[in-house]
Amino acid sequence: MNFLKDKVRKYQEKKLLEAQDKIKFHTKIKNHLEKDLKKYNGGNISNLKTEIKKQDEFIKIWEKNVNSIKNQIKKLDK
Repeated sequence: MNFLKDKVRKYQEKKLLEAQDKIKFHTKIKNHLEKDLKKYNGGNISNLKTEIKKQDEFIKIWEKNVNSIKNQIKKLDK
């Protein structure tokens, strides 16, 4: 049983790291877009705002995934 538990735990830890990397990636893109928005005066900025909202939604999704994986790991530890 411990063997299976260890395998599942390692898999979940791997998925946790991947999810955290996704959060970092989307946060970096969002920050870059926000900087571009500040530099960009006038014109059509709705595309930038849409992209920022989209990146924010991705961040929220991945944060939920991270929390879910952490909860699964806690259940394994019990």
